[in-house]
Amino acid sequence: MSLRVRLRFTKSLLRRSELMSFAVGFCCLGLCATIMVHVWLFQAYQNWAFEQELGGEPVSISGFLTQAVAFSEPATLPPLVPSAAGLATPQAGFPAAGYQSVVGRIEIPRIGLKAIILEGATRRTLALAVGHIPGTPLPGGKGNAGLAAHRDTFFRGLSNIQLGDTIVVTTLEGSFEYRVESCRVVGPRDTRVLENSEEAVLTLVTCYPFHYLGPAPERFIVRATRAAG
Repeated sequence: MSLRVRLRFTKSLLRRSELMSFAVGFCCLGLCATIMVHVWLFQAYQNWAFEQELGGEPVSISGFLTQAVAFSEPATLPPLVPSAAGLATPQAGFPAAGYQSVVGRIEIPRIGLKAIILEGATRRTLALAVGHIPGTPLPGGKGNAGLAAHRDTFFRGLSNIQLGDTIVVTTLEGSFEYRVESCRVVGPRDTRVLENSEEAVLTLVTCYPFHYLGPAPERFIVRATRAAG
């Protein structure tokens, strides 16, 4: 094979490799965009329906779309009905992650965090919302309520959390305010942070370090106590 033929073959191979790389890259970007849009729509609908339910208003997908198109108010979830176990369950509309029940909504105003809370901490649940850790009390009452989320999605802002920050958890039972009293890093097997308490406590759990590539080796723990009054 002559040098000229080799060069042509090499250029052709490089050109095909370049086109293939671009194609793979566009597919990856499209997949990421699809996931992000799905999560955004889920949170938008869940927040809207949650506000509707709190105000005693009817909830339907058509109502959500009508308000979204009309820009009448920020899109914000299916109606919630307390179940026999004391949890809130979706009645109709956009299905919850893994068809888990909706617990409420968490907000940390200073860091701009606002997200719906679903029951459970499965991979699918945490992909769409903040998860209420099974086996811990629900937010609002006595005991240590545990919430978990990914460090690169809903709990990304915890990297800037400060002592004294306000955390508001809203459920069908009301709105409950907490104050951050401690932040610390523990090992992934340290379950003592979720031990029950006689006080009304909220524990937020996410992976650490925040900018670690791959599965993070530790856990970042935020502990807050319910504000008096």
